Amino acid sequence: MKVNLLFLSVLIPVFTVSCAVSNNGQTVKQGIRGRVTLEEGNRMPGPGQSASVPKGVKRDILIYAVTTAAQAEGQRPLFTRISTKLAARVKSDSTGYFQCSLKAGRYSVLTAEEEGKLFSNLSNEKDELSPVEVKPDSVSTCNIVVNYKAVY
Repeated sequence: MKVNLLFLSVLIPVFTVSCAVSNNGQTVKQGIRGRVTLEEGNRMPGPGQSASVPKGVKRDILIYAVTTAAQAEGQRPLFTRISTKLAARVKSDSTGYFQCSLKAGRYSVLTAEEEGKLFSNLSNEKDELSPVEVKPDSVSTCNIVVNYKAVY
């Protein structure tokens, strides 16, 4: 019995460590990957001032079928509701890194913020919110700068 407990006490930690995969190693074959960074406070350049380097942050990332501003409720850049289909939900790690396997197609990528708000500060000429296209057998990069508390 003592031998089994000793064996388990050694095996479980080794097994846990061997199963840990760093998010910085790309494991998806088709989908998106990127980094979520946070910028807040005064970002204006000035004499004797330098803006801090944006830091990676943990966030829930919600990936919807491509969504236009007309299909969202709220005021930019924070939305209260998205009416298109939620395709996936992932979390970034403590460095802000995330990745997600997705079918080929067009998506809108938003972050979950305080009070249930959804953040998107980007749009294209079609007014699609934070659009990204996933092509067959490729991984698209989607970096997100959460900056609604920053002043430029």
